Amino acid sequence: MHQDYRLLTDDEHEAIEKQTLRMIVQALQQYSKEAKEIFEVTPAPSKSEVIVLAEDLTQYALEVAEVYPINKRYAGFIDYKRVRWLPTPAGLFPQVLLVDAKASTENGRDTLQQSQLPMDAEYRKADGTVEQLRAGVFPHMVMASVTGQPLAAVTTSIFVHFYYRDLVDDPAGRIRELLDIYVLAVPHNRLKARYNPNPDATFFGAGKHSPARGEEPRIRVYFTRLRAACPWRLQQLTFAGSVNGYTLPLWRDIDAAGNETRDPFLYLSR
Repeated sequence: MHQDYRLLTDDEHEAIEKQTLRMIVQALQQYSKEAKEIFEVTPAPSKSEVIVLAEDLTQYALEVAEVYPINKRYAGFIDYKRVRWLPTPAGLFPQVLLVDAKASTENGRDTLQQSQLPMDAEYRKADGTVEQLRAGVFPHMVMASVTGQPLAAVTTSIFVHFYYRDLVDDPAGRIRELLDIYVLAVPHNRLKARYNPNPDATFFGAGKHSPARGEEPRIRVYFTRLRAACPWRLQQLTFAGSVNGYTLPLWRDIDAAGNETRDPFLYLSR
């Protein structure tokens, strides 16, 4: 039985990230009805306060989705951080689960601070020059076992994006409308050669920040590019077509022929 993720193949490591994402999507699906109700009527005068609201809702959704916890703490600039044991067919692995929430009136990209970036990134700017940004998330956190042997808890980075539109004079008294919840699994650094081998094969792009004001470097993740690189790494829970208040329970995947699929799944109420 493996306990060190570094002994896994890249495909086995991808399976860890896919299983983690699947659990988070399930949790968000089951909380989506309540999340929509709260998100649409809670006052939040500024865009930054709407993001705080999204952070709270993400935490509420995930607080019932824990597996066997490890009593350790991870220090980092991520909204939701949990150290835990993750059971997989390849073994039982210690994991640092990192989930950050975003909220925006656009649905094509997310901006990450360097401290949230799990993978060394490089991309070509509009003027043709190459930009590089080193990962700010450590690949793992080392813990000492009872016998003194080290255990490396692999970091897994997920981003939850609340896509909404503002409302004015809504008859139902809503302040905004929650349209979709996107869930992104940005790959671990060991998978860079697979997902970002060069500046022209990438889902990254330039993020807005001001070095003159001492702002931390930022980078953008573009949804369509991430989906093209690996369909299951971008999930979309949409309220469009919903008949019971929940998002539509559809999981994006890829079949043996390399075609993208959308498969329904069952879920429970909260």
